[in-house]
Amino acid sequence: MFHRIGLVFLFLAGWALPAAAQPSTGLPARPALSGVRLYVIDCGTIISNQPENFGLTKDEAGNTNFADPCFLVMHPKGILLFDTGLPDAHVGRPIYENMMGREGILKFTTLTGELADIGVTPAMITDLAISHSHWDHVGNANLFAGSTWLARKAEYDFMFGPAANKQALPNYSALEHAPHIKFITGDYDVFGDGSVVLLSTPGHSPGHQSLYVKLAHTGGVVISGDLYHYSAERRLNRVPPREQGGQTPASRARIEAFLTSHHAQLWIGHAIDWYAKAVKSPGWYD
Repeated sequence: MFHRIGLVFLFLAGWALPAAAQPSTGLPARPALSGVRLYVIDCGTIISNQPENFGLTKDEAGNTNFADPCFLVMHPKGILLFDTGLPDAHVGRPIYENMMGREGILKFTTLTGELADIGVTPAMITDLAISHSHWDHVGNANLFAGSTWLARKAEYDFMFGPAANKQALPNYSALEHAPHIKFITGDYDVFGDGSVVLLSTPGHSPGHQSLYVKLAHTGGVVISGDLYHYSAERRLNRVPPREQGGQTPASRARIEAFLTSHHAQLWIGHAIDWYAKAVKSPGWYD
């Protein structure tokens, strides 16, 4: 079940409710929540026309562009941001200015502005996680270097080692020596109650991960990261050619089994057809 935008005013009023102070961290007080909320945030659009890179024809892929959402999880124990999207510096700029490869960037709003619409500042994000470190998922990561970064060592080494994307690196460079890095392995239960779990899904990158959120009314949701890009990849069982010999097929099989055992749905964040129907922030899922 989701709450539509008209209820946002009630939510914003809720920020005035008493919440536990956090003198040890210096973070602003969090709202008093009794359950988990999940927000889908507009973090830009990628203009692309290369479905063959994902094992698909143009007819099979349909709309070949990519949505690029970020996801915010509000939990009684903290706030998790999953992915930081395309760089805010691209707002209002030409699509093909400073493009990545052959792909353009279309961006109308900033991540900080989107967060402000739900009453959140970067300092209030207690935990940061990225599905992986490709340019379209880390565009604003530096803003959250003060949060606890839930990182995988394989991805950290990929981000800051010889294989680092020198064009994208400035957008996440502050994470290299961030004061609160927590290296995690396997599936990691973020708040200790099974409601928010980072799932290990390597393949697309060495430390790629997906996110499971258990919601009271919506049910279980797995956010795929780049385990899939187009809905057709899953429907037609296509694997990007460059990933066919790696870990992606096994990670996909594991997630499909997880979806069945947890009665969860899969959200393919990049898929335009999924994103078009999703409830966007400041609305939310609970």
